[in-house]
Amino acid sequence: MSLEEIIESEPSYRRDQIYLAWFDKNIHSFSEVTTLSKSLRDKLVAEPWMTVKEKVLQTSKNDGTRKALLEFADGRVVESVLMPRISKKQIPGDRPRYTICVSSQVGCPMACTFCATGKLGFARNLSYREILDQMRYWQQILWEKDEGEVDNIVFMGQGEPLLNYENVKLTLKILIKYANIGQRKITLSTVGVPESMTKMVTEKDFPAVRFALSLHSALAETRASIIPSNRPGFLDFLVEWAKKYHTAFPSRTHFIGLEYIMLKGINDDAKHLNALIKLVLKLGSIRVNLIPYNSSSCKDEFQGTDMEIIQSWQKKMNNHDITCTIRRSQGLDIDAACGQLANKNK
Repeated sequence: MSLEEIIESEPSYRRDQIYLAWFDKNIHSFSEVTTLSKSLRDKLVAEPWMTVKEKVLQTSKNDGTRKALLEFADGRVVESVLMPRISKKQIPGDRPRYTICVSSQVGCPMACTFCATGKLGFARNLSYREILDQMRYWQQILWEKDEGEVDNIVFMGQGEPLLNYENVKLTLKILIKYANIGQRKITLSTVGVPESMTKMVTEKDFPAVRFALSLHSALAETRASIIPSNRPGFLDFLVEWAKKYHTAFPSRTHFIGLEYIMLKGINDDAKHLNALIKLVLKLGSIRVNLIPYNSSSCKDEFQGTDMEIIQSWQKKMNNHDITCTIRRSQGLDIDAACGQLANKNK
């Protein structure tokens, strides 16, 4: 039996004990989980405590962001990122806080033209343990050096989370219940998978985490040209889906995030801005995050929009009472920023 099968065969209280042990800084192997019976520990000890092995670890000289190339038992690899959180609200003397960016697949089938991961192709989905263990890997590093705490997790690494729906859903449940990470501290990002988006708002047990959609254009023709996986009629679907989302998650703090990477001469003119404003005003509680394009040696066919234009977009959306932010890219010098994860140090 695999570890997952062993865990699933146990009573729920035993599963609770195992999951809690995974996030206990004082436990480093199944043999140390003394809340379990000896017979169960003997079964579990043959399984690896962690499913990931560090191959390469890089640290940004600019902002302290760290990127790890992590290997699984079958030799496949993904990248995961640890970013120091910089907040104006931070009080001197507070322990440092970090955001972890996790991957959900080996490679990605969505093939977004501006994303280095999209050039890798798709190999397989990650298991829930392989996703969880990216978080546990970083958490262990912080614990060992007493550097601070993880208080934010974003599913914005390699892969499309909603094409790995069940494993991502279970990962979210475990993180919320056992890792002391609040629902509002987790963001699930997707390029848009209608079937899975529909399941999210109809299943009663899908965790109420924050949701971000990689939109990148409110004009169907442009979106299809830069996102090959874009479905015909997706923008109309999005308008109707947003109503269901706000009904399923009615909290005032539960907005939909729209991510929009700014590509010079492609999606950054007045026509695209007006289309974005028009769409956002139909979607209800929305926040727009404008993302400067991050170049990579794996992809050089695009140029980023000038910051002056990005700032003018922000101002015009604010004038329409649309909350709009500009993403501060971290880890640029180690290819750890949005759209740069490409396993180059493999």
